[in-house]
Amino acid sequence: MKAIRLNVMCKLALTAVILFVFTMGGTAFAQTPSSPAQLPGPADPKEVESFLDQFFAREDIMKKAGAVSVAVVKEGQVLANKGYGIANKSSGLPVDPDQTVFRIASVSKVFTAVAAMQLVDQGKISLKDNIEKYLDGYKVRNPFGTPVTVSDLLAHASGFEVRDPDSDSIVFDPSVQPPSLEKEIFKNFPPVLRKPGESYMYDNFAYSLLAYIVQKVSGEEFTQYTEKHIFEPLGMTSTSFALSDKLKSRLASTYDSSGNELPVYRLSSKEAPAGSMIATTGDMARFMSAFLTGAPAKDGKPLLSPASITAMSSYQLAIQEQVPDTTYGFEAGAYLSEKTNGQFVIAKGGDILGFSSLLWLLPQQKVGVFITYNTSANIRDDLFSAFMDHYYPGKTSFGPSAFSPQPTAKLEQLGGIYSDLRSSSLLMKIKATGNGTLEGSGSFGHHQFKQVDQYVFVDEAGKPLAFKTDAQGKVTYLKYVNVSYSAKLPAAAGFPDIPANHPYAGYIYPLQTIKLLTEDASKPFQPLSTVSRGQFLHDILQQFNVPASAQPAPFKDILSSPYKTDIQTAVALGLAAGAGKDRFEPERAILRQEAAVIITRLLKASNVPVPPGKNNLAPGTDAWAVSAVQNVLNMKLYGPEVLVENGQIDYGSTRPLNKQEFAAIRLLLVAPIE
Repeated sequence: MKAIRLNVMCKLALTAVILFVFTMGGTAFAQTPSSPAQLPGPADPKEVESFLDQFFAREDIMKKAGAVSVAVVKEGQVLANKGYGIANKSSGLPVDPDQTVFRIASVSKVFTAVAAMQLVDQGKISLKDNIEKYLDGYKVRNPFGTPVTVSDLLAHASGFEVRDPDSDSIVFDPSVQPPSLEKEIFKNFPPVLRKPGESYMYDNFAYSLLAYIVQKVSGEEFTQYTEKHIFEPLGMTSTSFALSDKLKSRLASTYDSSGNELPVYRLSSKEAPAGSMIATTGDMARFMSAFLTGAPAKDGKPLLSPASITAMSSYQLAIQEQVPDTTYGFEAGAYLSEKTNGQFVIAKGGDILGFSSLLWLLPQQKVGVFITYNTSANIRDDLFSAFMDHYYPGKTSFGPSAFSPQPTAKLEQLGGIYSDLRSSSLLMKIKATGNGTLEGSGSFGHHQFKQVDQYVFVDEAGKPLAFKTDAQGKVTYLKYVNVSYSAKLPAAAGFPDIPANHPYAGYIYPLQTIKLLTEDASKPFQPLSTVSRGQFLHDILQQFNVPASAQPAPFKDILSSPYKTDIQTAVALGLAAGAGKDRFEPERAILRQEAAVIITRLLKASNVPVPPGKNNLAPGTDAWAVSAVQNVLNMKLYGPEVLVENGQIDYGSTRPLNKQEFAAIRLLLVAPIE
C-alpha cells in the first residue's frame, strides 16, 4: 500500500520513476557528539574487511545486492576499499573498487557545495550574497523582503517552488544534445513561495543554480572547474560530472525488474550538477580522507579552509535543535535518525535510475563510509545500521531526561493536515489523542507518537516527529520520515450538508483541504448524488496528472460533452471503453465495478504495484470486473460502504458510484488518512 499512496499523483510510466532522480537527502544524524576518546570505532583494516565480508555474505543482503563497492576511512587511512558482486552479468567481470565506476546521484551535491565553498574561501563569493548578484540582471520573483542568499541555496532553504527532474532529464538517445546549464536554469526559473531561510525543501534546482554561480565567478564550465580544482588535486582520476567514453566503458551495468540490461544514459542539463557525478569508491576514499583531516592535496593546498569544512560539517538549519536538517552539502534525513546510536553523523544519499549510494561521516572521529551499488534496494540502510551497531553501540534518545507531557488541549494546536513541500501528494494528518500523545495517519502509515519535548515526539520505533512554529507561535511545519518539511494546511471550509460526524467527513474534508475538491463550500455537497462516467474520468485523470490526448474517440455522444478530452484520453490509453453502437454514455452514472477497472488500469499504467490476491467476494460482480474489484479490495480503496457479511465481502459492484464513495477512493489514492 505504501508504494501506491506515494506514487499515484505522479505522471505515467517513466515520469513516475524520474521524479525520484537526484532525490535522496542525507540519511542519519545524532543530536550530541560524544567524546571521540570514549568511542571504539573501526581501527584495524583486517577487522573492517571481515565485518564487511560477513555483512555482504548475509542471505538477505545477497538477495538485494548486484554490483556493490564500499570504502571505509579513518584519520586519513583507508581501512577498506572493496567490491562485491559482478559489474556486468554478460562478461562476469567482478567489481573493482578502483576501476568500476558508479553513478552516485545526489551525493554529487557534496562536491557542488565544495566548489562553492572554495570560492567562498577565496573571497569571490559571500554566503550572504543575494543570488541576483550573479544572474545578469534577472530579478527573482520574490514577494518577501528577504532575498535568497548563497547560504540559502547550500542549505536547501531558498523558499523556491519545486523544480525537479522530469522525463526529459534522462537522455537515452546518443544523438540528442542536452541543453547547457545556463539554458536549463533560466528556462523555468522558480518563484519564491516561502520566506527564504525559514523552511527546508530538498532542492535540486538550488544546487544547479550553485553550479551556475561557480561557473560565473570562476569563468570555467562547472565540469572543468571540478576536474581542475577538486578531482585532479585529490587524485580522483576516475571521477567526473561528465560520462566520457573512457569512464563509460567502466560503468557498472544496471538492470530492470526482468533482468534486462538498461542502456547507458546521459543526464540533462549537460552538466547536471545535482546528480550526474560518477566515481569509484577508491576515489571517494581519497575525498573522505581529505575532507575529514584537512590534509593538503597533491598541489600542496588543502581542499577547503578549516572554516569551510566546519560549515559543511555543522548543521545550518534545524526544525528543532534535536532534529537538524542540513549542513552545507550534507543533510540529516529523518528515516534513519534513531539508528545513529547517539553519535554525531552527517550524511548524503543518492538515487538515480539503476543506482543508489550513501556517504556518511563522523567528523568527531574522522571516520567516513561510502557505499554505492547498481540496484534500488535499501542495502545502504542495512549497512548503516549494522556499521553503527557494530562500531558505535548505543542508543539515540530525544528530549531531556525529565519531560512532563503537555495536556491534550495544549497539543490540539498541532492537529491538522500537513502536505510535503516538495511532493504535495505526501500527506499526514495529526490529531491529539491524550496527554503527551499524538496520532498520525497518511502517506507514511498510521503511527502513535509520544511527546519527549515541547515540539518533538517519537513514534513506536523511536523515529522523531518535530514541529516548527512562526514568530507568533503558530504551528507552520512538521518533519517526520519525509526528506523535506510538510506545511500545515488551512482547515477545510466544509459543506453545509457534511457535519463533522458524517461517516464520510474524514474523506471529504481532507480532500477539500488539499484542493482536490474545488466545489463551492457554501452549497450542499450532495454526497449521495451519483458520479457520471465523464465526471469520473475528468477527476481521476486530473488527480493522476495524465496529459491530454489529441487522438479522437469514435463516439457520437461526446461531441458536446465537457468531458470530451478526458474521454478521448482514457480511451487512447486503454483505460475505458465505449458502451456500444458508437456511444460512450458520458452522463450515465458509473458503476462501482467500472470505476474499479479504470483505477486498476491507471495504477498499472503508472507503474504502481497492484497487490495480487483473492478475497471472498459476494456474488454480483460481472466476470470482466472481478479481478479489478479484487485489486481494489486488496488496496483498501473504499469507504465504510463496503460490508462483510457471513465471511463474504459485498463491494456493491453493480451499484452506481456516489460522490461520498468517490471522495473516499480519491483520498485513499493519495494517502490513507484516518
